[in-house]
Amino acid sequence: MNPISNETKPPSAQKIRLLVEIPKHPFVLLVVGAIITSLLVPYLNSKVTRSQLLQEAKLKKAIEIGDHNMEFNSKFNALKTMLESFHNRSVRLQLPPSEFRATHSRFVDDFYRRYVELDEKAWWWYPALEREASVLHLLSDTERQTLSTECKIYHDNLIASFEVLKPLWVALTSHDYNPTDKDSDKKVEEIIKGVNKDLPPLFQERDMAIEKIAKHFVSAQ
Repeated sequence: MNPISNETKPPSAQKIRLLVEIPKHPFVLLVVGAIITSLLVPYLNSKVTRSQLLQEAKLKKAIEIGDHNMEFNSKFNALKTMLESFHNRSVRLQLPPSEFRATHSRFVDDFYRRYVELDEKAWWWYPALEREASVLHLLSDTERQTLSTECKIYHDNLIASFEVLKPLWVALTSHDYNPTDKDSDKKVEEIIKGVNKDLPPLFQERDMAIEKIAKHFVSAQ
C-alpha cells in the first residue's frame, strides 16, 4: 500500500506554477485594481471634501470676524459723533429752555436706543466664536488657547472704549448741563478733547486684536 494517500500528496510543480501565475493574470489584476479603486477613491475624495469644507468654514469665520469689528466701529463712532454734534449744535443754536428740553429729551431717547442696539451685538460674537472653534475642532488646542487670549484683549478694549465715551454722555445728560453757559460749554469741550485723544489708540489696538483673531482661522491648517 502506498503510505502516502492522494489527499496528503504534496502539490505538483504544475499546480504551484498555476497558483503563482493566477495573481499575475490581467483579468485578476483588473479585478483587484477595481476593488482597490472602489474603496480608495471614495475615501480620498471624502478626505479632500472634508478638508475643503473645513478651510471654507475657517475663511468664512475670518470674514465674519472682520465684519463684526467693522460694524462695531461704525456704530460706536456714530455714538461719539452723535454726542459731539448734539453739544455743538446746542451751543450754536442757543435754544430757549423749553425748546432745548424737548430737543434734549429726544436726543437722550435716540442715543439710548442706539446704545442698547450696539450693546446687544458688541459682546456676544467672540464668546460664540471660541465655542465654535472648540466644538467644531476648527483649531488645535494651542491655537484655541491663543484665540482665547486675543478675545480677552478685544473684550477689555471694548470696555475701555465705552469708559472713554462715558464721561461725555454723563456730562450731556446731567442736570446742570447748560450749553448757553460758558463754564458748562468749556467743561464739555475738555471732555471732548480727552475723548478724541484717548479713542484713536484704542481703535488701533482693537483692529490689531481683530487681525490676530482672524489670522488664527486664515493660517490654521
